[in-house]
Amino acid sequence: MSQPAAKNDPLNLALKQLDHLCRIVMSSRLRADGIEISYPAAAALCFLEETPGLSGAQLARWAMVTPQTMNQILTGLERDGLLVREADPDHGRILRAFLTARGLAENRRCETVAEQLVEDMQNGMSRADRSEFLRLIHRCRDNMQQYAKLEKAAGEEELVLPNKKVVRKKAAAKKVTPK
Repeated sequence: MSQPAAKNDPLNLALKQLDHLCRIVMSSRLRADGIEISYPAAAALCFLEETPGLSGAQLARWAMVTPQTMNQILTGLERDGLLVREADPDHGRILRAFLTARGLAENRRCETVAEQLVEDMQNGMSRADRSEFLRLIHRCRDNMQQYAKLEKAAGEEELVLPNKKVVRKKAAAKKVTPK
């Protein structure tokens, strides 16, 4: 039977610290490689290569920044020639973002840095450990996604993960337990 985490080292704090440290190291390594791009901007490039035509609001949710921050990021990436934005044919106010050839090349550079960061983060872990760690992190994420869906306030946006279809519905804000 597994042991619970010590009270002085809660899992949620450890995850937040890991995320924070990954952002610091990634940003530092990007700069060291001459890549003048922020961590959320690198995430936007990655998401846009994976799923072209995302809106700023979708990218903001995926990169976990505000829509205003993502709009600033996209404006900078567009100014630098890394992406273009086009009006959505069905909803003219929505701008869809697409990487340019330069944006694709810059994303490749960012991905190389990110791959090394992940390798360094998992240093000392066996292949089985790495697989199990990822499986457990995904289970935790999926569990919390279910709680977020059940507990969200009426009218709030859901966190939509890349390539996951989400049914939007209004729900009253109350504490519930998934079945």
